[in-house]
Amino acid sequence: MTSVRTPDYARVSHRLAGSRHGPLLAGLTCKSISLVALVCVVNGARRSSIELASNLPALEMLTRFATFVAGGLIVAIPVTLAVVATWNLVTGSAALRYAALALALALSSAIGVFAMLLFESGMAFKAVIADVPRAEFAIGFGDDPLAAFARSWVRYGLLCVLFATVFASLRTADRSAARAMSAERDRALLIERSDEARLRMLQAQIEPHFLFNTLANVRRLYQTAAANAVTMLDNLMRYFEVALPHMRAADSTLGREAELTESYLAIQRFRMGQRLAFAIEIPGQLREAKFPPMMLLTLAENAIKHGLAPLPEGGEIRISATVQENQLCVSVADSGRGFVESSGAGTGLANIRARLAGAYGAAARLTLRMNAPRGVVATIALPRLAYVPATPVAPAP
Repeated sequence: MTSVRTPDYARVSHRLAGSRHGPLLAGLTCKSISLVALVCVVNGARRSSIELASNLPALEMLTRFATFVAGGLIVAIPVTLAVVATWNLVTGSAALRYAALALALALSSAIGVFAMLLFESGMAFKAVIADVPRAEFAIGFGDDPLAAFARSWVRYGLLCVLFATVFASLRTADRSAARAMSAERDRALLIERSDEARLRMLQAQIEPHFLFNTLANVRRLYQTAAANAVTMLDNLMRYFEVALPHMRAADSTLGREAELTESYLAIQRFRMGQRLAFAIEIPGQLREAKFPPMMLLTLAENAIKHGLAPLPEGGEIRISATVQENQLCVSVADSGRGFVESSGAGTGLANIRARLAGAYGAAARLTLRMNAPRGVVATIALPRLAYVPATPVAPAP
C-alpha cells in the first residue's frame, strides 16, 4: 500500500497537549528548563567577571557567582511560568494572545526583579555582618532602591522579552508542524483507502467472469451429458458454498486457494473428461502462508482457456509452491499450446498484475515463461517475509 511515514506526529501532538506537565504548562520541556538555567549561569558568570579586578578571595568570588545565579533564577522562574501559562490559557486571536503575553511578561519580570533585589540585599546584609566592606559587596538595592530596580528591570526585561519571543516562535512552529503532519497522515490514509477500494474493484471483476464461464460450461454439458451436468452442478454448489464467504476477503491462505482451485479443476474435468489432468503439489508448511484471493484460480482458468481447451488432446496442469531467493513462488504450469498472440494480454492476467502492483509494488510480480516440452508456466512471486508462515521452510533445491 502507498503510505507516508509520519514518525514525529505523535511526539509533537503529545508535546502540544501538555506532555506530563498538564495543559497549563504545555511546551515546558526539560530541554527548555535546562536552557533557562544555562542562561542564568552565564549571566551569573558575566556579573562575577566584572569584579575580577577587585582581587577578592576565591571563596568570596564563588559566593558572589552563586548569589548572581540564584538571583537570575529568582527572576526566570516567575517569568517562565507566566509566559508559558499565559500562552496556553489565552487561545483567542493572535492580538489578544500577544497583548496578554506582554502584560504577563511585564508583571512577572517586575515581581522577579524585586524578589531578586531583596534576595541580593539580604546577602549584602550578611556580608556586612561578616565584616566584608559594604562597598566590596555592592549588590541588592544599594543606596538608590528605585534606580536599582529600574536598571535591573530594564536589563532583565530585555532577556525576558527574548525568552518570550523564542518560546512563542517555537510553539507556533510546533503547532504548524503538527497541523502539517496531521494533514499528511490524513492524505496517506486517503491514498491507502483509495488503493484498497481499487484492489477490491479489481478483485470483484474476477467473480462474475469466473461464474459466467462456469455456468456456460454447465449449460454446454447439459446438452451433451445431462447426468454429468447434474453432478457438475452439485460440485459447483459445494464450491460456491465454500468460496463465497472468502471471495471478497482482503487476505486468504495458499491452502484455501489451492482447495478452491482444485474444486474448480474438478468441475472442469467433468466438461473436458480425459482431456484434463491436474496435480497440486504444495508443501504442508506453505499452506498457511498468506496469499491474495482468486489469483491462483485465475491462473488455472487462464491455463485451461488459452492452453488446454484449444487442443483436441487437452493436457495437464501442475500447481506447485516453493521458496526461492527469499520469495514465495507459486507456479501454474500447463502442457497446452504455449504462447500465442493473446498470451499474457488477457483480463485475468492484467487483473493479477494490477493487484500485485497496487498492493506490493515492485516486491511482487507475475511472470510467464515457456514450459518444456510445451506449454506455459505462470509464476506469482511474493515477498517471503510477508507471506511465509512462522515455521521455517527449506528453500527449494
